This record gives sequence, C-alpha cells and structure tokens, in this order.
Amino acid sequence: MSAPHCTLITAGGVPRVVEQALDDVQLPPVARLMMWHLAKRLDLFEYREVKNASIAAEMRVKETTAGQMLALLVSRGYLDQKNSDRRTRAFRLLWSRRQSKALAA
Repeated sequence: MSAPHCTLITAGGVPRVVEQALDDVQLPPVARLMMWHLAKRLDLFEYREVKNASIAAEMRVKETTAGQMLALLVSRGYLDQKNSDRRTRAFRLLWSRRQSKALAA
C-alpha cells in the first residue's frame, strides 16, 4: 500500500501557512490588540455588531483608528464583514484565512 500524499498550498513557492504566520507578525500592534478584544465579542457562526466608538473606547484609541484597523483585518482575512451601510457594522471570525477555494489534498 502506498501512503497518502499531502501537497502544500503554496503562493509563489512559499507555503500559505508560512506566509500567513509572517503576516501575523507584521500586523500593526493596534490591529493585534483589536483581535484580542474582538475574540471576546465575536464568534465563528453569527455576525455580531461592532460599533467603532465602543471598540475604540475599550482599546483607548481614536474612532478613526478603530475603523481603519477593522478594515485592515477584513482585507487581510482575519474577519468576515456582513454588508451593511449603517454606522454599526457586523463581523464574525473566520475558520481559516485560506484565500483560495481549493481543498487541501
């Protein structure tokens, strides 16, 4: 019998896991602090509303900074945002930061 073969998902020759780990290190300190605070508020299943003023007051940063860090975390795949035009936006944590729809072999 032959052993099952596992292939790494790569981007430009670098395994995606390594790329994401390096991205975690390069996040601004405010974004890392925000993830620490949001981990207590959000879950993986349902979207929960997050007000910029509330999270900014909890973190003791400006509302604009909180909004920028939320946008950064969404763009880098840490959070999933529900489309909303209101001032209060809804987010949830993601199971995985994998960007491609391909399944691992």
